[in-house]
Amino acid sequence: MSKKANPTSVGLFLVVGIALSIAGLLLFSSRSLFHPQQKFIIYFNASLKGLNPGAPVKFRGVTIGSIVEILIRHNQAAGDFSMPVVISIDQKLAQSKSDQLLQVNRQSNLDHLISQGFRARLDSESLVTGVLYIALDIVPDAPPPVFHQLTAQYSEIPTMPSQIQQLLEDLAHLDLHGLSEKVGGILTRIDVILSQLDVPGINAGITNLLGSANHLVNTPDLTNSFASLRKALDKAGVLLEHVDGRVDPLADSITNTLYDAQKTLADLRVAVQNVSALIGPDSAVPSELRQALEDLGNAGRAVADLAEFLQRNPHAVLTGRKHLKE
Repeated sequence: MSKKANPTSVGLFLVVGIALSIAGLLLFSSRSLFHPQQKFIIYFNASLKGLNPGAPVKFRGVTIGSIVEILIRHNQAAGDFSMPVVISIDQKLAQSKSDQLLQVNRQSNLDHLISQGFRARLDSESLVTGVLYIALDIVPDAPPPVFHQLTAQYSEIPTMPSQIQQLLEDLAHLDLHGLSEKVGGILTRIDVILSQLDVPGINAGITNLLGSANHLVNTPDLTNSFASLRKALDKAGVLLEHVDGRVDPLADSITNTLYDAQKTLADLRVAVQNVSALIGPDSAVPSELRQALEDLGNAGRAVADLAEFLQRNPHAVLTGRKHLKE
């Protein structure tokens, strides 16, 4: 016979099971209990493939909420085919992570953010998997907001195209046919221009030019000329160094000699003046002697002038007086 179940044990098991269920419920719902959630609605004019309920809602990459529900139509005009998405934002989390920037618990605060460029867009978690999430951001140059609700059931956040959507729209408006025709016309003109070129003649001319240049470079006369020029330059350098070493001592010697000559001529001038005083008009010295003494004085002055000039310009011995004047 089977043993009868103990009612006390069964009751205790039920109580423990219920207590564990309540504890798990409190544990998993504690965030909703202690963090107030606010719902918003967003309308996307694009396919929502890859967007699933529970996907994150991020502000510039930081998770502040999640997707509650994805709808096909809700509270919008008959000709409006945008796809509505209901999201939930953790107010306390959003305010704490944004330093009170995202205070969206009041409509006035939300309107102020929207006027500053607060927008929502679809973004991709991974290009490989195609999983999407909703990205919130403040875009200074955002397009004017467009609202879709007929009656204000939720606070609505306007949207803007994602970068991928914008790229697809730009490609859709691109005139590929016209662009292809322009490229074809350019290629045709290039082909005509190339066909008119005398390519064999150009190749032959380039070949001849290169051959002539090679012959000129390898000519023995040109090589010998460069070698002779190098030797001449080397000899000129040695000569200049030798002349430079000789000029300064020669100039010093000329200067000393001219100094002695100038001093002697000065003494001679004094002697001539003394003799001239002795042979005045009333002197008994013959006139021929007087003329000879005057000529000797003039010669002494000329030599003195030459000595002064050479003392100022000792290099005149090599360069000449005419070169110095120029």
